[in-house]
Amino acid sequence: MNKPKHEHSDRDRIWTPVELAKKLILKIPAVENDTWCDPCLGEGAFYDNFPVGKNDWHEIDKGKDFLRCLEQYDWCVTNIPFSLPKEFIFKMAECSKKGFGILCLANSMTATRLKRLEDMGFFLHSQTVLYVKKWGFGYRTDFYVFTRENNNSFETIIY
Repeated sequence: MNKPKHEHSDRDRIWTPVELAKKLILKIPAVENDTWCDPCLGEGAFYDNFPVGKNDWHEIDKGKDFLRCLEQYDWCVTNIPFSLPKEFIFKMAECSKKGFGILCLANSMTATRLKRLEDMGFFLHSQTVLYVKKWGFGYRTDFYVFTRENNNSFETIIY
């Protein structure tokens, strides 16, 4: 059997490098005293670098399943499990007051999902295209930031 090129054979446990998480957090238009949540703690790359304040995390491997979360936060930011994009995209929207940042495979953010997020009152604020060499696979990953403010810079057209 061939060994996978990346260091994790489980596609749902591919950790975000700490320095990358720090850069991505800076893309969130948060203000002082906002509340933060990392829905998929993993090794803590996002959570450990959130601004000091009222922060929370979830991690199914530690008994806190975000998909069962009933709380709301100003911002949810994480690298989602690649096998559950739809579930995490919409749960993050449901649990976010101001917006959320989501690191996922580029093909996870479909036009119909973007449109549904717009219908839920979330609009694409920014998109960062990423290639993480450490992960060792050639799939494009993107970091999307959604906010309640429609800056009219992005449009979803389903024709």
